[in-house]
Amino acid sequence: MRQIFSPEMATTVIEGILSQMEYTGVDLASSFIEVCKFLSKNPASLSWRGEGKPTVYEKEGLQRLAKKYVDGYFRSDFPATPGTVPDHMVSIVMQAAYGYTESDAERIKSEHQHSMCAENCVGALLERYIDSVLRSERWVWCCGEFIRAVDFIRPNRSKWDALQIKNRDNSENSSSSSVRNNTTIKKWFRTFSRTGSTNWENLPSTMQGFGLSEEGFISFVKAYLTQEKEKLGR
Repeated sequence: MRQIFSPEMATTVIEGILSQMEYTGVDLASSFIEVCKFLSKNPASLSWRGEGKPTVYEKEGLQRLAKKYVDGYFRSDFPATPGTVPDHMVSIVMQAAYGYTESDAERIKSEHQHSMCAENCVGALLERYIDSVLRSERWVWCCGEFIRAVDFIRPNRSKWDALQIKNRDNSENSSSSSVRNNTTIKKWFRTFSRTGSTNWENLPSTMQGFGLSEEGFISFVKAYLTQEKEKLGR
């Protein structure tokens, strides 16, 4: 018997979650439903660790997916606090090889940890920025990290436009590459790793004309991190 996805059941599930949060912001219900529709047509695109993959055809599966979707949207992408202690030999090497003083080497180790934490969140911030601009153009952010190799979708008649977004040209893994070779997923990256220059002028045609830019990204990130810093009490 052919299974049929029920938008009504998905709406009830995610609206139930959002009502408990007393959330009244952007329309997450509609975007979640579009993600579920996409999965109903492309079940192999579901990425799920562990046993018992959820299904969009059952209420229990929708509840699990909706929770990940909501958690992904509301998670903080403020840089993490470094959680490891640097190897003391790094300071020894820096002093012996490059002539740094002991105090400078210790300072640089700490700054490097902060730099790495900052770098780790840029990709997530990029997706948030694109969502803030393209959501009104019917693009749906696949937040929650359960859609394989796809970050944004947009309904296009009986199909979808699908996009994979990366921060740098060298950040794609082999898994996402192999998936894209068998689908119509388009890819775009923000910066060139060898030169540091940006790639906004080469946005896919379906993303052009909406004002996406490096200047807009910078403004968005500053505003978002200021807001998150206050919220987290940092």
